[in-house]
Amino acid sequence: MSSRLSPLATPAFRYFFIGQVVNRAGSSMAGVALAFAVLDIDDSASALGWVVAASSVPTVVFMLLGGAIADRLPRAIVLRGCNLVQGITQALTAGLVISGQAEIWHLVVLQAVAGTVFAVSYPAFLGMVPILLPAEERQAAFLLIGQATSALGIIGPALSGVLVATVGPGWALAVDAVTYLVAAVLLLLVRLPPGDRSSAKPSVIGDFTAGWAYARQLGWVIPAASAALVFNALVSGAINVLGPVIADDTIGSEGWGLARSAQAVGVFVAAFFLAKVVVTAPMKVIMVAFVVWCVPMLVLGTHVEVWLLSAAFVVAGAALSLLDLSWNLLVQEKVPEAMLSRIMAIDGFFSFVATPIGQVAVGPLAVAFGAGSVQLGCFALALLVGAVALTRRTITGVRLTGAPPPQLTEQV
Repeated sequence: MSSRLSPLATPAFRYFFIGQVVNRAGSSMAGVALAFAVLDIDDSASALGWVVAASSVPTVVFMLLGGAIADRLPRAIVLRGCNLVQGITQALTAGLVISGQAEIWHLVVLQAVAGTVFAVSYPAFLGMVPILLPAEERQAAFLLIGQATSALGIIGPALSGVLVATVGPGWALAVDAVTYLVAAVLLLLVRLPPGDRSSAKPSVIGDFTAGWAYARQLGWVIPAASAALVFNALVSGAINVLGPVIADDTIGSEGWGLARSAQAVGVFVAAFFLAKVVVTAPMKVIMVAFVVWCVPMLVLGTHVEVWLLSAAFVVAGAALSLLDLSWNLLVQEKVPEAMLSRIMAIDGFFSFVATPIGQVAVGPLAVAFGAGSVQLGCFALALLVGAVALTRRTITGVRLTGAPPPQLTEQV
């Protein structure tokens, strides 16, 4: 038990960890609340797709530059500023929804701001653990972050569903706004050691170009991220957009919130077993886990009941926990610290670039073919992509050996 909690003995990681737990607690409520806030204004999958896509588009557009910024500046300061802006943005959203003044275009604009900020905060967050902790503590830290935030996420979506059904979605969004601001305050206490930035280029664009060259040099980053592109598009469209629409006609907001919280149960439980797991073929594990992550589509496309959908999300959560651990361990071993955020941003760019397409496309596809058929079609596509990815040597040949990260050469 002590070994799993040992990363908390480091003060900088402890404050960072607490801030992220608080932040994720609010975010676990926001997804359900925003979905039903949109449906209260315009009861259609297309309207919800546009609002969700409004966040995804700027995330994709600015992700690559965001990674260069996060590698160039102190990451704690970057995260602090991002949390502050996101807190203000979510507070405005909550105010509009609670007052009854919210319109779809309001939510589109505010989500676009949030997506732009996320493009910087995402790679900054993913580059924090390696500079806060030594290598032997990092697996425990990754699992601790996932387990603690998922524990709160178990009740977050369910509580959000209850708030939506009683006092309305705006109050859940208001809680999320407060958690962003609390996380920003906690990051004031994080003191980071100076990283090696001797290879930094004169401009952010130069840093981005160097990051792209290094990703190509590694060989496995772009093929893996290209596969993730399809999986993220499928999940964001079929589950995040079409899922609430199907739930609204079957199990309601409370049932949907309970089912989504089950994914956090899967993450939480899986962490106990993964603490002792040694991953040697990370890309193989990641591709299989991606397919398992899509299992809830089978339930949404056939027979929707709360218990069955919840079980599917538990399995998906366990797969997601294994996926995240494998990816983080792979990047920590193969990528120098000074390049971490850029590699994470390149992966994020490819992973999310098709997400808006999935979010916007499911509405018209559901009208044309039926929501259930779209869910089953998306799962079939997930199976196909996973099978093809596992035939690629650049993916199946990647191995973890426990070696320290390579040094960044001046030529990169």
